Formats: sequence, C-alpha cells, structure tokens
Amino acid sequence: MRETDAVLQELRDGNERYVQVRGGMLPGAGCQTMPAHRPRAVVVGCSDARVPVEQVFDQGPGSLFVVRVAGHVLEDAALASILYAVRELDVRLVIVLGHQACGAVRAALAGISDEALRPLVDPISARLARAADAGQTEDQAIHANARAAADEVSAFLRAIDPERAAHVSVYCAVKALDTGEVTWLDREETV
Repeated sequence: MRETDAVLQELRDGNERYVQVRGGMLPGAGCQTMPAHRPRAVVVGCSDARVPVEQVFDQGPGSLFVVRVAGHVLEDAALASILYAVRELDVRLVIVLGHQACGAVRAALAGISDEALRPLVDPISARLARAADAGQTEDQAIHANARAAADEVSAFLRAIDPERAAHVSVYCAVKALDTGEVTWLDREETV
C-alpha cells in the first residue's frame, strides 16, 4: 500500500468517526435545510496545518469565513473571497492571522529563487522590503508580513467599495505555535 493510500484511508476513517460522534450535533442536523451561512468574521490565515483557525479562536462551524493561503499572499481569488464575505454575508471584521515559524516568510527571508514558488515568495519579499530594515529577525518579518497583508486588505476594500469599507474593521495578529496564544498587533494604516 502506498503512503498516500494509507493517509487517504485515515482521512476517510476520520470523517466516519466525525459523522458518528459530531454529525448529530452540527447546526442543521436533522433538519431538511441547512442553516444560513452567517460568519461573524473573516480570518485570512496561512495554509499551515498547525494553525486550525476555528480551533485557535474556539469557534464552531460556520462562525468564521476562513481564507487560507501560504503567507497570506493576497492574490485575486483571496481578495475576492474577502469581498464576497463583506458584501454578500455582511461581515464587518477581517483578521489577518500570521503565525510563528511561517515557512513562506522563511522562504522569502532566505531568498528562495525557485521559479515555481515566485508567486508566493515575491509578494512576501516585497512586503518585507517595504516594512523594515534588512536585518530584521524572523519574528519581526512575520509581524511585518501580517501587518502588510492587513494593509493590503484595507486598501483593496477602500478601492473597491469605499462606502462599505468604512464600516469594516481590519486587524492583524500572530499565533504562537508553542502556546497557541494569539498576539494582536498594532498596525499603521497606509494611505
């Protein structure tokens, strides 16, 4: 059996356990219709599996609109997803959640030049170049990247829908992998 087959079976078995244990407790279970999708916040998080967003904030299914991409690089689809939540689901809070030991930020700091990874690394490198001096630590770079991504979200919303953007709050934070604690970061608004 290939390793991927074993992992796939673990995931299938896990879903079966999930349905047996939690399926009856999910919102809308036993109803003919699913409950409305009404998240209270958008969380733009990293793809890193060590940062399970709903668990980090102790929130149940459906309470958060989660957009995940490595290093929270905000390509068109990610920005459109945030805009969808703001416009269509009336979400008024957006949080960019970075995390300790981010591999995407590490790749940018290391100057990874793999052509296939440029769409991920280049935007982070550009953020870091604008944000701080060349001697920044990894933790400083992770904070700077989260702040820059939050600024990008704010600027995008103001450019696309300034009236609605005036009613949306954008914050940034960083999760410690060792303790799970989220540190809320101050950020300077860009014009």
